[in-house]
Amino acid sequence: MTERSNANAVHTAAQARAFTAWQDYIQKHSPQPVQYDSKLEHLAAVTLGSGTGTVAQFGVDAGLSLRMLSACRPRQQVMGFDAWHLKGPGLPDRWTGNFDHSRSFTWTQEAHREMALSMPDNVRLVPGLFEQQQIRDVMGTSPASVIHIDCDTGPATSTVLEAIRPNLVVGTMIVFDEYANYPGWREHEHGAWTKFAGQNSVQYQYWGICHMDVSVRITSIGRNA
Repeated sequence: MTERSNANAVHTAAQARAFTAWQDYIQKHSPQPVQYDSKLEHLAAVTLGSGTGTVAQFGVDAGLSLRMLSACRPRQQVMGFDAWHLKGPGLPDRWTGNFDHSRSFTWTQEAHREMALSMPDNVRLVPGLFEQQQIRDVMGTSPASVIHIDCDTGPATSTVLEAIRPNLVVGTMIVFDEYANYPGWREHEHGAWTKFAGQNSVQYQYWGICHMDVSVRITSIGRNA
């Protein structure tokens, strides 16, 4: 009991520090993002409020948020990329600063088949570990309207962002599922995005927020992107 209490105390303290760091960071930005009560409400608001263009999610798992995207865009194809059964247990990279996920996100072929059959008709699932060439082959060069990044770790997020560079335009909305407000947040989706934006002269505004998920709207983009 003592060991568990100590572990809980360590995590609680780390979470409190992460929350304070995130609040200090976001308060420096203007305009301030809109607050949402739930992750799905946030995602729906982004999707319904964005313009026309490609809609894709990177990191689908059981597909709850992908179903939301497909419902918001019933007249177009919505793409979902994930590895599912085509990898070992856990994430391909260590999600430092977070709880251990080495035994999570594990799918059998049969479970994946059942999930795929239950998806709406306008959903296209793309199995496989995130790989730049495969993503570019599927995405093409069409401008993106909404990109939902649920990659969790920094390396995976960086791979996806580099792959979708040709699709990013002024007005593209990106929703990051674990962007901030947890121990280690600066090292993963947040860190990958801010590094990518700096290297590619991408200007953006924070648009919405709900706990760890944050959305941004691209306002300008450099010629080299």
